[in-house]
Amino acid sequence: MKAMRRDMQMIFQDPYASLNPRLTIMDSIGEALDVHHLVKSRTERKARIGELLELVRLRPDYANRYPHEFSGGQRQRIGIARALAVNPKFIICDEPISALDVSIQAQVINLLKELQRKMGLTYLFIAHDLSVVKYISDRVAVMYLGKLVELADSESLYSRPLHPYTHALLSSVPIPNPEIEANKDKVIIKGDLPSAINPPSGCPFRTRCPLAQQVCAETMPPLIEHRPGHFAACHFVDANP
Repeated sequence: MKAMRRDMQMIFQDPYASLNPRLTIMDSIGEALDVHHLVKSRTERKARIGELLELVRLRPDYANRYPHEFSGGQRQRIGIARALAVNPKFIICDEPISALDVSIQAQVINLLKELQRKMGLTYLFIAHDLSVVKYISDRVAVMYLGKLVELADSESLYSRPLHPYTHALLSSVPIPNPEIEANKDKVIIKGDLPSAINPPSGCPFRTRCPLAQQVCAETMPPLIEHRPGHFAACHFVDANP
């Protein structure tokens, strides 16, 4: 498990709660270096932490400060530096910008893309903001009540979605043109979200789906490849517009 942790790291959603307020930034980032024995001396440890802070565009002397001395965007950069400390191959980004101001979100997203390009990283990017997902993701998975309902490359999913839930999600994305936004077709999801503890039988989306029929209540649709590399879990994919 310890070896696996070197390859897999995580950037948390809340930059305020993800850092220990009692530890300096030096110790927050340096803890992983100590656990995995990646540095041989305090001098090497300090130098490595300084490199990581510069990598996320923070000053090395910030290492001696405490989390309360930083803004939300700076804390998230520190969280990114901490995740990079062990040179991982795979990073889970759990809504890493949802708790940040809109003006800071673009900076963090662009930083993540730059680091991905430089270091050959793979991200599992979890988000509700579909514009951000389209910008950063090569391949997108759409989930409803914990079930995977559609999986495709970003371009295919956004240009021609197959699942009715994906149709509804994409129709809710605002278009920065008042005339187009006012006249576009919007798919309204009716009804209340079912309980994830006691989900509906069959397809979990059937209680709110405009295409639902009796078979949807009886059988959970399998995730099937309907186009090359494009999967959807729906009995009536062909009925989607």
